[in-house]
Amino acid sequence: MPEKNDCQDGWCASGPAPFANTPPIGLAPALQDQHDVLPDWSKQAPDLHEDAYAMADALWWSRKLGASQALGADVAPLLRGPDDARAVQRALAQTYGWWPADRAPRYWKSGGPGRAQPLVHVPLPEPGVLSGLAEAPPPGPVFQLRGAEAEIALRIGSAVSAEQAAALDHAAALALVDAWCVALEWVDVRWRDGLKAPALAQLADGQCHGGLLLGDWQGMDVLQGRDWSAQTCAVTLNGGAPQVFTGTHSLGDPAWLLRDWLQHVAQAYGSVPAGTVVTTGTWCGCMQLQAGDRFHAEFAGLGALAWQF
Repeated sequence: MPEKNDCQDGWCASGPAPFANTPPIGLAPALQDQHDVLPDWSKQAPDLHEDAYAMADALWWSRKLGASQALGADVAPLLRGPDDARAVQRALAQTYGWWPADRAPRYWKSGGPGRAQPLVHVPLPEPGVLSGLAEAPPPGPVFQLRGAEAEIALRIGSAVSAEQAAALDHAAALALVDAWCVALEWVDVRWRDGLKAPALAQLADGQCHGGLLLGDWQGMDVLQGRDWSAQTCAVTLNGGAPQVFTGTHSLGDPAWLLRDWLQHVAQAYGSVPAGTVVTTGTWCGCMQLQAGDRFHAEFAGLGALAWQF
């Protein structure tokens, strides 16, 4: 029987095997024999539906080997919806210890294309968050992208219960914020189809998150009454001429998402702990970089950060 080799459908005999419990082709022989190397998802993550095991396996292999091992398009049809995608991320979080099991994750990304569209809220692996640096060192491993986004991050000053979150309006949500900072997100994807992977595959993969750099925390008095439509963000690549973005936040105000985000976290985890941080969306889009590029972003009047890729 001829060997299957249908790359147009996303599977190549010479490439990685994309489905559940199958060690990728080319894996070191010593690991090929370790049939128990994969997590037992039924024990590790009992809330993970068995149809989602294939996606969890594919992402687990990618992270173990430091290279993308499957097409998101191959496994996304096995998921029933966003809840399954989020369960995959939680399963990986439990396996890798991205955040403690007894509380909500401390770091989140949130945002959307506009106020008329649903917002997306995704927890971030805590070991991948950097702070205390004016410039981040090159990330590693890089799977598909060296994307960079310039953002504003907000921090909650006191714990919020599910009951409190349900009753919030925008003003009350904003009053819970005790500090803000400039932030840079590194964007990366563990799928071989990169940003073309289906939405559910991207959600399971942490919504294209690679890492996060947080600047110095500052008091909220700096943001009081700020005209966000006039706020500029100047992005410089490799010391070249800056690209200036003015009033380009998709929601018009980075704090607009607070109420929706707080209610999402409190509903999912029972409460939002004091000190929880949310990044609020890019001002410059996702800048596609190459190895060796230096990305620098400066928000006028607010601060600057850089990332060496």
